[in-house]
Amino acid sequence: MRSSTLAIGALTCAILSGGASAQSSLQIYGIVDTALSSYRAEGAGSRQLLTPGGNQASRLGFREREDLGGGLRAGFDLEAGLNTDTGTGQTTNTNNQPSGNAGGGGLTFNRRSYLYLQSQQWGEIRLGRDYTPAFWNLFAYDPFRAGVGMSAHVLHGTTVTAFRASNSVGYFSPGCSGPSCKGLFYQAMLAFGENGAGPERQDGRVYGMRIGYGYTQWEAVISAATTRNRAADDYAQYSIGGSYLWEGHRFMALLGENRTGKRQATLDGANQVRFWQLGAIWKVGTDTIPMSIMRLTRNDNSASSSQKYAIGYVHNLSKRTAIYGTYAYVDNRGSINLPVATGGLNGPIPTAGGNASGFDLGIRHSF
Repeated sequence: MRSSTLAIGALTCAILSGGASAQSSLQIYGIVDTALSSYRAEGAGSRQLLTPGGNQASRLGFREREDLGGGLRAGFDLEAGLNTDTGTGQTTNTNNQPSGNAGGGGLTFNRRSYLYLQSQQWGEIRLGRDYTPAFWNLFAYDPFRAGVGMSAHVLHGTTVTAFRASNSVGYFSPGCSGPSCKGLFYQAMLAFGENGAGPERQDGRVYGMRIGYGYTQWEAVISAATTRNRAADDYAQYSIGGSYLWEGHRFMALLGENRTGKRQATLDGANQVRFWQLGAIWKVGTDTIPMSIMRLTRNDNSASSSQKYAIGYVHNLSKRTAIYGTYAYVDNRGSINLPVATGGLNGPIPTAGGNASGFDLGIRHSF
């Protein structure tokens, strides 16, 4: 992503802060992505719609960093998800539980909203709403990351903390603050449900960690996270993933499990979902061809499983603008009825064991 940067120089900082020597900068960044989509599901017909984020999630962000000297920095990141097809903002969550869903309609910084303090020697502390450590593996090793091609395993039987957690305290090791880092790196998070007294007082509390090693051409990472939930006897995510870069082509693998302590009637008596995914991003000049295959199995009463196949093409018109197309097919077996698109896209829900398919054709612009 290329950001438009507004830099405030040292002289201005000195005037505003009474002679302080710190330097700060404000970045305004974002992605506007909209696709024409068509999804179908066995037993549920088809649906045609405009979708926001067929290739990358649409967003508007504000990022500020102040250099405090001596290798110490402070700043914030506010990032709002956008429904570009309607011009509305997306929902957020206040307590890491279904009861905390809020916002929508207006601009809500649902994607990220945190303040940080960073040191070159001891790493980075973040306070606020941020991505969970378990999410980064699902993001880093999925060739699509958004749209109809994104694998559905992360959203199957999860809590509202599958991607992000509010009221969190996060830590990143030195030199690492994103999904891919070099050398040995690690990340940890503690988030609070902020409930009152009572049996469910710890519901929504999140514990997460991620540790990995990145080299010039390859990386390997493990992650784990648990969200406290008394009714389900907690929800846990585990995964291990990695990638290899060869002559500009990137190959990815991911293996994981989602689990609750108690079996869930809404999941046909299951309490465990296991999945694996193989993917690649093949370079063709300045363009790319993302592709993936995912298989999910569930320990329910019907021995259910699901496989998803996806392939796309991204044609870059410039460094900031691209047009793309993606096709995906889902083969459900047993009582599983995963749609071809999940989350905000939400394609039609097939009958139990029914198949689903669909495509996105869109344009993406970043700034």
